[in-house]
Amino acid sequence: MINPLDTQAQFRAFYKHLSKEFQSLQFVVTNSTDTSERIRLWGSNSNLSITTSEQSINRFNDSVVIGVGNYPQGMVYNPANDLFYVVNQLSDDVTVFDSRARIITTVALSPIPVASGTYSPTAITVNTKEDSLYYGEIYVLSSVRDTISVMTLNFTISEELSVIKRPTSFVYNPIDDALYVAGITEPNMFVIDIPTRSVEQRSIEGIPSTMGLDPDTGNVFIHIPELEQVYVYDTIHTRLALIDQITRNITAWAYHPISKHIYGILESEASLLAIDTLNFTEIRIALSGIGASIAYSTSEELIYIGETTNFQVLRLNADHQFTDPYPIADFETGIAIHPESGVVAFSKATANSVTLGRVAKQEVTIKEDYNEYRQEFQFSPAWVKHLKIISSDQLITTLELEDVSVSGKSERRSISIGNYNSPQNFLNVAEVFEIEGVVIDGLHRWYFTIPSQTTITLLIYYTKLDWFDVLENEIEKR
Repeated sequence: MINPLDTQAQFRAFYKHLSKEFQSLQFVVTNSTDTSERIRLWGSNSNLSITTSEQSINRFNDSVVIGVGNYPQGMVYNPANDLFYVVNQLSDDVTVFDSRARIITTVALSPIPVASGTYSPTAITVNTKEDSLYYGEIYVLSSVRDTISVMTLNFTISEELSVIKRPTSFVYNPIDDALYVAGITEPNMFVIDIPTRSVEQRSIEGIPSTMGLDPDTGNVFIHIPELEQVYVYDTIHTRLALIDQITRNITAWAYHPISKHIYGILESEASLLAIDTLNFTEIRIALSGIGASIAYSTSEELIYIGETTNFQVLRLNADHQFTDPYPIADFETGIAIHPESGVVAFSKATANSVTLGRVAKQEVTIKEDYNEYRQEFQFSPAWVKHLKIISSDQLITTLELEDVSVSGKSERRSISIGNYNSPQNFLNVAEVFEIEGVVIDGLHRWYFTIPSQTTITLLIYYTKLDWFDVLENEIEKR
């Protein structure tokens, strides 16, 4: 026999009865915006949205700023150890950090103290070929010293490779396990075979500025500013294509493996060069500001473009459509993205810092098959026995029920949720007994206001009704 003072036992018996006699559904409403939002549920006949404000914007969520070396530039993510690396141009070192913004170490490029600016590292890349003996090796390009510093996975500089004078751009090519290096002093490209460290000099048509890589084929895209052309070479240096009338320098490149396009940011111009890597045709994509850096997000399958003129990040999908940009004040130079978690790292040279965070869409969302139930109840209505509301923070204060008859007449009544706070769960749970008898179909609607940054779980116990019973009840009401 249940003790009448044993509240928990009473609830257990009550829910045992509910589970046995009634069907149940559970769905979650999340308000990730910074304002309270008015929610509208059910009533699928009218095809109304779940919110009355239609608010949907992006923000850079859970961002953390870390201090790094002097004047950070390029960044890279290393899949071999799940860490980020950023080169610091004016302190001649590399800061290593994880996706939780914890600095692992700072590695000086010189084994002995030297004057700042002796190396002047500006770019960094990583060996991504999993079956290479040197998988995870980091390569740092120093524009003043004319070298590439090689960093092992234990954060030591193992060697320096001499390269072309005044190197400005390089890429790691996983197809032939080699580094391709270009500079601003001669019409040549150095190709360094990683396993042997041997260097091959390959002539090109003019003085290059930057290079991009198609990692699926190993084809290299080289921009020659003087000729206003982009040349495409394969791994054996056969020229595959020439793209003409590229009048602006290309400051950075990124490849989209789904669209099979490589994208280059055009310097001082609010546009993006997109080259089809299959047939080598090109189009221009307008930006809203001047782009600075670019990267591909594996987790989202989007190209990220950081703009410095309006401090926002654009995101481009495989169909060349922009999806929901978001502002970030700490962006200036480099960008790297974690392939699984989607954590984005931005370097800000003038602040000697890196900002890490994720893109979070500020909107109201409903999970757990809500839309499927909404459509089902439109043609097969339900009679509600009980409602349980659980909040991550504040409970909703009022649930407003709109009863709509078959003739279209509407009546509203409110249930005060505060009257149903459950004492066993620290007042963030409401057992709403007054909901009993409410019908969910294509006409009737529920309204409530959900606080900002709050998640509400609704657990509904119900039984299905016959349409003829519903119509009969509505006729009696009239």
